[in-house]
Amino acid sequence: MIEKLIIGSANFGLEYGVANRKKLDKAEVFTILGSLYERGLWGLDTARAYGAAESVIGEFFSERGKHCKVITKLPNREYCSVEDVEKEIGISLRNLCVDSIDCVLLHSYQVYRQYNDFIRPALKSLRSAGVIGQYGISVYHREEADEFVKEAGERVALEFPLNLFDRRFLDNGFLPGLKARGHTLFARSVFLQGLFFLNREDLTGVFAKVREKIEKINRIADEHRVNTACLALLFVAAQPWIDGIITGVDSNEHLMSNIGCLSETNMLSFRDVENLLSDVRVDDEEIILPYKWEMRNGK
Repeated sequence: MIEKLIIGSANFGLEYGVANRKKLDKAEVFTILGSLYERGLWGLDTARAYGAAESVIGEFFSERGKHCKVITKLPNREYCSVEDVEKEIGISLRNLCVDSIDCVLLHSYQVYRQYNDFIRPALKSLRSAGVIGQYGISVYHREEADEFVKEAGERVALEFPLNLFDRRFLDNGFLPGLKARGHTLFARSVFLQGLFFLNREDLTGVFAKVREKIEKINRIADEHRVNTACLALLFVAAQPWIDGIITGVDSNEHLMSNIGCLSETNMLSFRDVENLLSDVRVDDEEIILPYKWEMRNGK
């Protein structure tokens, strides 16, 4: 299962996460990337919006070569021409010190809606030229994914949230339907920016709504000797339609812990408790959509 593991790189360039707002230094990033190579993980998920993340990854590639796959994202900005799009991809290529990028996603559905007349032709042309392998979109809502897929008329890549709380993309056979049509599916927000790991006293304000659910998850983890992070990761890994699982890590030790979770033995243990977790689902968007946390805090 570790071949599906993708390292999210937001904290390579930014202070990121609700549980531990930590930006990693370059030495720690390089150690993590070295482990990625050694352990045969899928690769990296990055973006220009993540501060210097692309450039730090590019420094590593320039020293060690590129031996993994990379997802990056088209920045949120105004696009007035196909050339505007190509220029942005060119910047990412230079930042990453590569000649091609495995997957480029639109970072915003709103940008897609406004500038698709330029964005899609540019991405298709770059794919035909071998500059990018796949293109697609990162979304928050099923309707956004559904609309993008229908308008694409071809196989694309989709990145979306999936975790113990947020199960919207599992409803009504949505994911198996997408997979049957050949789309590539990447799950993100597996740990919901660390919300599952907050202590009771930190679950205040809007997060107080899910205090009992988080305590239940922790109780199940304790009773069955599987830590909370493993439960969260195994929940997503158990979905057979997922091609890649994007998780951020706070250290190389954290990465090793995630890798350790994804064993056949742990998956069998998870299957024994899976039904006990059925009622921890949350549909409240104030909880499951981190951008609404920022809006609520006036950011």
